[in-house]
Amino acid sequence: MVITDGVVRPAPGTFGGDEPDFDTWLSQQLQFNEPHLDNDGFCERVMAELPPAPAKRAERRANRYQYGAVVAASAIVCWQFPLEEVLTVMAAQSISLYSLVGIGIVSSMVAMTGGILAARRG
Repeated sequence: MVITDGVVRPAPGTFGGDEPDFDTWLSQQLQFNEPHLDNDGFCERVMAELPPAPAKRAERRANRYQYGAVVAASAIVCWQFPLEEVLTVMAAQSISLYSLVGIGIVSSMVAMTGGILAARRG
């Protein structure tokens, strides 16, 4: 790397330094014609040994377990949360109790929904 005028640039001779275009470099690399290596059917044997893709039914079952785990975890957190003390302190500070509770419920629902969506994509 070379620092010029406070900007870090690739050093000459490295990828990105002298190369005018990534597409040009890539097309040059892909044009190499290397001989095929015979592997005596190794790839086919490995592919045959792989387990089959999970069925949609198993995927739906896994999603139900994830939903159940999120609901159970939320219930445990709500059960252990010192709601009485928090409500007493909020009332003593004359904060609108309904707005704070509403914001808390909405934010927890958003967080749980985000967690479920992230688990389904992962």
